[in-house]
Amino acid sequence: MSSSVSLADRLAAHPELEHRVSALLDIVEAESGLLDRADDAEQAVIKHLRRMGNELLTDWSASKEDQKFSEICQQHPEAKARKKTPIGSAPTEK
Repeated sequence: MSSSVSLADRLAAHPELEHRVSALLDIVEAESGLLDRADDAEQAVIKHLRRMGNELLTDWSASKEDQKFSEICQQHPEAKARKKTPIGSAPTEK
């Protein structure tokens, strides 16, 4: 992404990520008032970062899969796309 786009604008394009970053900032700024001990704050940050990392990687992998699928369709327009099916089931066409 271009360096002329602000972090706020980039986060606005990803509302769930913006929410997660905001929650981390609340912990850092002690907005909730519920975290009085460093251990509690550390555990809260770790929990949020793990959840955020999982969501980001899930979104990233779905985006990559869509991108690769589009590339293959362009390279091989004659190919037929099929949906994944459980073992033992007959494949179906999209």
